[in-house]
Amino acid sequence: MKKSLVLVLVVSMLLSVVSFSASALTFTDIDASHWAYENVQTLVTDGTVSGYEDGSFRPNGTVTRAEFVKMLGKSDVTRTRDYSDVSVTHWAYPYIMNANFPEDDTNMFFPDLPITRGLVAELLWIRGGKVNDAFAPAIITSQYKKVPQAIAWVYATGLIKGDDGINLRLNDTLSRAEAATLIVRSRNVKDANVSFNETVSPKILENVYNGLHLFDDKAYDPNATITNGEMARAALRIGGEAHTLSYYGLNAAKAFEHTYALDLAVISQCIGAEKNTPEFIDKKATYGDAVAALVHQYFTKAKKTLVYGSTTDSLSGKVSKIANICLTYAKDNGIITLKEDLNAPITLRDFTVICLLLDDVIGSQTDITTDLNSITGNYVKKDHSLFMTEVPYGNFRVKLEGMPSALYSTPFKTQVSAPIESYDFAREYNSIFASLLMSLKESVHERGADVRFTYYPSLVCDNGNGFTMRIACEVVELEGTKAFSDLFVVADGMEKADTQLSKGSLVYFDLASGETFKSVYVTDEKAFAEQIVYVK
Repeated sequence: MKKSLVLVLVVSMLLSVVSFSASALTFTDIDASHWAYENVQTLVTDGTVSGYEDGSFRPNGTVTRAEFVKMLGKSDVTRTRDYSDVSVTHWAYPYIMNANFPEDDTNMFFPDLPITRGLVAELLWIRGGKVNDAFAPAIITSQYKKVPQAIAWVYATGLIKGDDGINLRLNDTLSRAEAATLIVRSRNVKDANVSFNETVSPKILENVYNGLHLFDDKAYDPNATITNGEMARAALRIGGEAHTLSYYGLNAAKAFEHTYALDLAVISQCIGAEKNTPEFIDKKATYGDAVAALVHQYFTKAKKTLVYGSTTDSLSGKVSKIANICLTYAKDNGIITLKEDLNAPITLRDFTVICLLLDDVIGSQTDITTDLNSITGNYVKKDHSLFMTEVPYGNFRVKLEGMPSALYSTPFKTQVSAPIESYDFAREYNSIFASLLMSLKESVHERGADVRFTYYPSLVCDNGNGFTMRIACEVVELEGTKAFSDLFVVADGMEKADTQLSKGSLVYFDLASGETFKSVYVTDEKAFAEQIVYVK
């Protein structure tokens, strides 16, 4: 009897040891102090993680496609034919065949290729039931056009939101520790109710607020509210692309005396003529009115064709027809959901978020080219979005998306004030700068090349004798090659003046006007290139 009891105890102890060994593995390179330890051990318990033969887990190693689907575990969907590049003897074969992996027309799996964050998001979304009612704005979902619903879901659940709440780095790879953590967290996601407003970096919002400079002497306070008058002027500064407004051609007159009376008179054409009163102008601006006004003025500013015109029935009778169109556009373009409280006071944070999202869809800045519209004869202008960064813009009012970093890291050769000080003048009097470039274009044509210049108001500084503009020059037509100095007058001793240009070349350089501006038309007679900043 005693021997039997002892035998039972021994067997129980052995079973306990075996059970413990199956539920926890000791890796040589990850212990309980590691931030991903618990998540890795969860997958160990599931049987989808066992580590490498040398006893390591390699938490910092880049995870491959085969490794990820093994860690993810099998789905209830089995592929009906083998991949061309995965044999039945492959160590991950059963997991690959049951991964419910997105299909394409190649019949290839590429098991050893590092998996991207975008594909991980898509796989987790598939395993999560392909939720289609999660919301994220277009600035987020446009980062993965293949399946935007997947990105909306991982963002709205907080699974993947990037370091700054904007850039999800979906083309990047991820480590094995990160992969384990995402897999485990995806099983326990809460409702998809994480908002862009709550997630986007406060530093980015402050940069956008300061860069757009829509309010007078109003430091950024995310919780501060604004009056209807302040909101109206801020919106007009977007549409008019000027800080000092001329109100030219706006077809509005003051209904009463007030600092912002003319601003409200213009904006009331959008949000409702009945709101153009002295009682309304000093009340707190609401979310709905601010969104409608901003969309309307971004329409005014836009240089590209915008598709709009529909209305939302649920808004009928509550807002003006124009405001309805603007709010519907915001909804259709992933800027708002229309589930927001449109009557709530809008904060500076809310206002800046809407500006940021509209900037992504339309672009708050304008580039002026030396191409001419064949119908109007005007300069062809292009919308340009801001570069969203947590790093302050420094000497520049704004930074532009997609521009070479050298444009912002290379100092101007001669300047008496930073570009941030010249921005308003350079933007509001852009026709003067454009006329200089058109004159230069004609001079370059006489030297044997057709070029296209692009002017950026945010890349201009006062050099003490006029201005220096940092411009783009695209060589449209040129036989053979020519040195930069063959096409342009250059400063004495300028470096890289012998840079060879040919058809298709793109060069950014600093052009000094060579004289102060005394009229609305300036030629290139005294202009010269100071330095080449970037050549592509």
